[in-house]
Amino acid sequence: MTTTPTDARRPGRRARVAAALLLVTATAVGATSTVTSAAADDAVPLLTTESTAWSYLETGVDPSAGSTDPLSWTADDFDDSEWKNAQGSFGAKGGKATGMGRGHAVDTLLQQYLPGGTVDVPTYFFRSSLDLTADQLAGWKSLTADVVYDDALVVYVNGTKVVGYEDSRVAEHDGNVGYAGDGGGDPDRSTFTVDPALLHAGENTVSVALYQDRSTSSDIYFDFLSLTPVSASAEATISDVFLAIGADESQRAVSWYSDSTSAEEAQLALTKDVTDGAFPARASSFPSTSGVATDGQNWHHATLTGLVPSTSYSYRVGSDADGWSETYSFETQATGDYEFLFIGDAQIGAGETVADTAGWVETMGKAAAAFPDTSFVLSAGDQVNTASNELQYDGFLAPSQTKTLPFATNIGNHDVASKAYEQHFAMPNVSETAGRPDANRAGGDYWFLYQDTLYISFNSNDRDDAGHADFARKVIAEHGDEARWKVVTFHHSVYSVASHATDGDIVTRRAELPPVMSELDVDLVLMGHDHVYVRSYLMSGTTPVHTDEPVDGTVTPEGDEVLYVTANSSSGSKYYDIQSQDFDFSAVQNQEYTPNFTNVEVTADSIAMTTYRTADMTVVDEVTLSRPADPTEPTVPPVDPTDPTTPPVDPTTPPVDPTTPPVDPGTGDEDPTAVPLSELTEATHTLVVTAVDEEEGTLTATVPRRLAGAALDWFVHSEPVYLGDDPSDDDGVLTLRLPEGLGAGTHTLVGQTDATGAETWGTFELTAVSDPLPGTPGAGGAGGADSGAGAGAGTSAGGSTDTAQADGTLAFTGSDALPLAAGALLVLLAGLALVVRARRRRA
Repeated sequence: MTTTPTDARRPGRRARVAAALLLVTATAVGATSTVTSAAADDAVPLLTTESTAWSYLETGVDPSAGSTDPLSWTADDFDDSEWKNAQGSFGAKGGKATGMGRGHAVDTLLQQYLPGGTVDVPTYFFRSSLDLTADQLAGWKSLTADVVYDDALVVYVNGTKVVGYEDSRVAEHDGNVGYAGDGGGDPDRSTFTVDPALLHAGENTVSVALYQDRSTSSDIYFDFLSLTPVSASAEATISDVFLAIGADESQRAVSWYSDSTSAEEAQLALTKDVTDGAFPARASSFPSTSGVATDGQNWHHATLTGLVPSTSYSYRVGSDADGWSETYSFETQATGDYEFLFIGDAQIGAGETVADTAGWVETMGKAAAAFPDTSFVLSAGDQVNTASNELQYDGFLAPSQTKTLPFATNIGNHDVASKAYEQHFAMPNVSETAGRPDANRAGGDYWFLYQDTLYISFNSNDRDDAGHADFARKVIAEHGDEARWKVVTFHHSVYSVASHATDGDIVTRRAELPPVMSELDVDLVLMGHDHVYVRSYLMSGTTPVHTDEPVDGTVTPEGDEVLYVTANSSSGSKYYDIQSQDFDFSAVQNQEYTPNFTNVEVTADSIAMTTYRTADMTVVDEVTLSRPADPTEPTVPPVDPTDPTTPPVDPTTPPVDPTTPPVDPGTGDEDPTAVPLSELTEATHTLVVTAVDEEEGTLTATVPRRLAGAALDWFVHSEPVYLGDDPSDDDGVLTLRLPEGLGAGTHTLVGQTDATGAETWGTFELTAVSDPLPGTPGAGGAGGADSGAGAGAGTSAGGSTDTAQADGTLAFTGSDALPLAAGALLVLLAGLALVVRARRRRA
């Protein structure tokens, strides 16, 4: 093929080249294309629909039959001279070249049926060659390809597999001929990247195996739209940037794809320090783990740590060597009550990809606008319709919120067949054993803590329900006492009422999983899969309870009762009809064939869920799950003045003199001894000073999760001054009064006990000599809503002056200037949460 260099701009990763290919002058001999030497940065396609000839075999015979190498048919020296030869797109529908879905044309009609009947040919084989020079190869960083296929496709370059779509069943074949794919309907379109290292000077062979899904499939289709080199001098193409939840609220994970093979990282800075996309020198860097993605590019995962509440951050990914992505921003929320968005199957590509994407973008846009302080998004699964289809992933990643709000995703049955899911989404604490059905599919159960809630996600594609149960037991045993609430989430709804409700696998899960949820004292289970909205009654194991009570308002579980909610489609890509039979577990069910989403508000005493129709933001359902009284916390009855058993006040007791000054906790022989600063270690450098009010003379701090509510002796250094021993509140927050005359500069606050020594410490800074309000310096008492508790009270951690460390890592302060040592940021907030005691509902 002789080419004419045209536009030298580099094509985008998802370039739609089918309708506007570069003009070429082609001379095809058999199935071989000769590419003339062009400038290295010319984006000239090497293969195109119109100009490339293919040798192809459509008889259903294994081309490597008789060979010891099953892939001999993909080698350069394979003899395909007896195969047919043609250009253009290939396909058939009902044995004809017309009627292909989504407007795809058939240029070359394939033989759809095996001889003598209407049984579909299982597998078709295609080969084409490229003649390349060493100079050309030296000028290329990578090659991008664009293909359309139905039902499954595998592409080889010089005998090496570079990509496979819907090909999980291929490994089961005895030889090269067999059925594969998911029979999803119309042809799919995907892009992928080819490493130039797979090519060599001279003749190179591109081979394609095309599979029917089954013997009665209605159609078959293949079109290799383009194969285009990317100049070695071009910056990296970075795409698929996605923000995910971290192990707790102090972390976020970022994932992305890149066509560069260089090491890449994520950079993080305070948003106020980023000017016109330029990151400050003190920006923090987080190296990525990486690997080769299913589409031939490189995937990257990086974890951002040391985040503090109520702060706006900006980030970018890439490298100085090959370039950076654009800049994205996100905000951490205040400690305490929080809210998140729960969304059902977006399943981009289940309908028309463009329309599905538009519906998904609308839902996320309206949800984020209505609830701008949401903490994260929880997806019930089935992000895409075809597990390996990168254009569908483009659609799912299209909303800007996928880069600015952290997501926690479940893996759906439409996500599992390709490793692409776990390459796109970097979830925290993923198990290496639980929730992993086999080595060829994505998956893994995982968990995370957010504020006072423990979240556990099952990969329900793995039918090992006992394995999921064991995973949950272990996580709850290790982390259950760190949370008030326990939420489990997975894709396959066990309590839905539409098409999947009576599937055999669902019936089995329904029998096996709910008893475990009740056993483990789970509060709420969030699910998807059935594309319908359903809220269950409270369930005791598999038994619905309180079915005679009103279904609206508040539900209060008793004993082992659990609430289950199934989400409808969030994009409108697909809905299922409600079955006509009655399901005794269903309290509320709704199918209006319109996208939904749910806002979930979490407090210490309730989880309130309101489900909205995206179109007009009207309410589908609302319910509040109320936390029952804890029987382990006895209440003290009020004194009844009319109760004759109440002892009377002794009239001889002298009254308290109101002029008597309060006891000074900083004086007296019983004051504890301060732990010397020299004995402090980084292991206990876990205290976060969230605000200093120099005018009022007070300091607000947050202790790590394990110390919330504990009574500690507090000292401020340099010269140690005792501040009292009041405990923090259940949120881990306390406010202390600073001693009068505390000098300007950096000071250390230490919480300690006589038995264990220093339990936690942190630093803060005063810009002027402390001159508190009149009164004896001492303990200010446990902080609360009115005491500026938490990063969101008074001056937030993110709204104050921030300082940089010499090594370039971030530091954050409270009011005016409260620098936290950068080394401590990696551990300071891993324990930021609200509650230390588990909720026990059983009497």
